[in-house]
Amino acid sequence: MGLHTTVRTGSAEPSSWYVDKRIFGKFFEMNGRDTYPGIIEDCIANGSFENWFSKRKKDGTNLPWMMRTEIMYRDTPLTPGLAYPWEPAGSTDGAFEQRDGGVHGKQGQKRFQRVKIGEGTGRQGIMQRITLADERTLEYCLRFYARASGAVTRLYTAIEDKAGATFAESSIVLGEQWKRYEVKLTLPRATEFRYKDSPFGEYRLSLTADADGPGWFDLDWVMLASGDAVEEIYNPTTIELLKQYRVTTLRWGGNYANEYNWKDGIGPWEQRCVRDNQNWGGLEPNYFGTNEFLRFCQIVGAEPLLNVGFSYDLPPELAADWVEYVNGDETTPMGRLRAEHGYPEPWGVKLWQVGNESYGDYQFGYTNSIDFSRRIQTYYSMMKQVDPGITIIMAGADPMYVDYSEIPGEPPIWNRRMFETAGPDYIDGLDIHQYTRGIRDEGLRQDWLTANQADPVFYNQVLVSYPTQYEANIIELKKLAERHGFNPLILEIGEWNLEPETEGGWPKAEYETMAHACYVSSMLNAFIRQGDAVKYAYQRDNTLYYRAYPVDMRPVNPGNDTSRLYAEPFLREDTRWRHLPLETEGSAFAMPQTWVRIRPMDDVPHVDAAAVISDRQDEIILFLANRDMQDAHTVRLQGDWAGEQTEASLLLQYSDSPFLVHAQWDRRTGYHLNESALAITSAGCAEFVMPAGSVARLHMRLEVW
Repeated sequence: MGLHTTVRTGSAEPSSWYVDKRIFGKFFEMNGRDTYPGIIEDCIANGSFENWFSKRKKDGTNLPWMMRTEIMYRDTPLTPGLAYPWEPAGSTDGAFEQRDGGVHGKQGQKRFQRVKIGEGTGRQGIMQRITLADERTLEYCLRFYARASGAVTRLYTAIEDKAGATFAESSIVLGEQWKRYEVKLTLPRATEFRYKDSPFGEYRLSLTADADGPGWFDLDWVMLASGDAVEEIYNPTTIELLKQYRVTTLRWGGNYANEYNWKDGIGPWEQRCVRDNQNWGGLEPNYFGTNEFLRFCQIVGAEPLLNVGFSYDLPPELAADWVEYVNGDETTPMGRLRAEHGYPEPWGVKLWQVGNESYGDYQFGYTNSIDFSRRIQTYYSMMKQVDPGITIIMAGADPMYVDYSEIPGEPPIWNRRMFETAGPDYIDGLDIHQYTRGIRDEGLRQDWLTANQADPVFYNQVLVSYPTQYEANIIELKKLAERHGFNPLILEIGEWNLEPETEGGWPKAEYETMAHACYVSSMLNAFIRQGDAVKYAYQRDNTLYYRAYPVDMRPVNPGNDTSRLYAEPFLREDTRWRHLPLETEGSAFAMPQTWVRIRPMDDVPHVDAAAVISDRQDEIILFLANRDMQDAHTVRLQGDWAGEQTEASLLLQYSDSPFLVHAQWDRRTGYHLNESALAITSAGCAEFVMPAGSVARLHMRLEVW
């Protein structure tokens, strides 16, 4: 038996609250290609030729290519005198110097790149491997500062293929003083080889020069953007994807928030300093600052959430100034400064957060729960004094995140301490994160299979079905909060996703599979059922911030379509939706203890279901996920909703195997989305089959208009 569901519109009381459309958000963090060119159209890394920052990892390695924010080329050499990740073009012997000064870079530590030109050596210079969105546009704009020594020096800027053949080139004669140049480069055609012969890029940008005599030329602040950038700075594909997949809100924050001073990201770009990205490695040029982010959200149609850092380096006074800069009118000091920067109208941002995972020793400003609970009160008071109408979410802890618990091996007491010390007077809501990973120690995964007489498919099924237990954790957290005066506790699931830890050769519920889409569906079902508390949720999967680098980037995946099929009804303007309780019975399984974060749990349903009803009570939508990774299940529906005038349509998302990887960039091949009418019997019943690892949206219109 699969799932037998009774839907009652007469006896079942819909929720008094509405399901919030902001549960269909995306999380965003400043960590490399997600930003440049994922949002800001700059295809160059380290265009200011600064000393590259490599964060030393716990295993002692600190090579640039170990860091998430580097250019994604594992074989980029380190060339003496040449800023990483630039590479030599032409002769290399003693040709490069990273010199102090220049026009753009780190505050007080600016560098620029000098390239020496020897007599009779031909062109000398540098290049960087890149990938361009040539499937979208062939036009590119290169901007840079340059100067040269006294000899007549000709600088050649070119886009080449990876073998060095020139596709587009321009030349200029350099003067002896720094000057900003702008060059248009047009490709003759799109590459035919993307993602076939190279996992990285099909192009390289080169800047080389020759001269009438020996000398040198200098470069600084190189930027390369597509010619179709929206408002000349934004990635149009990212904007299109975020709209297409119905993203309702964007959370700016993450680990980087606890090191970020918002004043680094305001004013003209030429006045902004380059910073070391202390959390992720690499460099942050600060092009994507406050106004750029908020304008981007405006273009996309997504509500922004701004994450204030928590540390002694980022005091509450700075947080209050940020609120005033964003929301104050021109009569306030910070509002006047925003107007001077070209944005006279206040942005009116309502959602703010203080701190991010501040319990973790990997965070800047991390501390214990008592200290955090006391200090956030000043943040709250000062920010609210500037704008009493904002909502301030405080950084909480996943109820089962035992990794950083103050009582080793036990569930964290962080949230309880916050409720006791700060309470409803200083907490408008709580931010908690959920990354479902499973057994992180590879030596214990096989032991788990043996102990539970299980196979790798079932191991994945446990992870895919974990949202059922996560919902139980949310319910426990709500009860704890209620005892401390929250009615109800507002929750922001600020980061969430499934990132399964598996053995090599095992099936894996990774992003590109329907198994992962079932996890997405189940999390959204939990958010719907707990919608009195869960008002905001931000999935992290990085796919919609488009950059053409395949490394650490996936094509739009089944889970994105799952989120879209959920979000679409909630974006309608003709109605709002309330949660409708269901009467269900069906097959289930026992979830065993899995590592330290998944507890034993009985009666976990194979088919997970949630329902909503329209304000007019004339439409019902059921969302379902078959989390059985091996077998199909039949869903049977009955109830008082069915009648002669009832219409029902079924949208079914499935694949030939739950673990089949969708790998195409331009078409859907790894899974299917089929819509059909659903027959209703004269007795008011309906049924359909859900394949293993599938998702469904059932729309029932209770009368014909």
